[in-house]
Amino acid sequence: MSAVNNACEAFRTLLEEQLRRIENMNTEKTDFSAKEVVTIGVVDGDGIGPIIMKQARRVLENLLADELAAGTVILKNIDGLTIENRLAQGKPVPEDVLEQIKACDVLLKG
Repeated sequence: MSAVNNACEAFRTLLEEQLRRIENMNTEKTDFSAKEVVTIGVVDGDGIGPIIMKQARRVLENLLADELAAGTVILKNIDGLTIENRLAQGKPVPEDVLEQIKACDVLLKG
């Protein structure tokens, strides 16, 4: 029964950590309507990601056509979040990619 109790305690700890993360997320709100420019980072990723993102970008371009034309929304391609690049650099998210991600207001990843 000790193994079951240990597993339950580990799961409890995990759930409590995630609930704290949710609480923090709920307090950090951004009013995008007050921003002059909203930058959406578009990350293709691996596998079918590039195929999905090509269509997702097409949808965004249609939905946000007026905002894109006015320059109030920018779609920024972010490359380098592929398995090959991550393995080559030995990092889950390479530093140069992380900098690009942090410069965005919103991230869309395939």
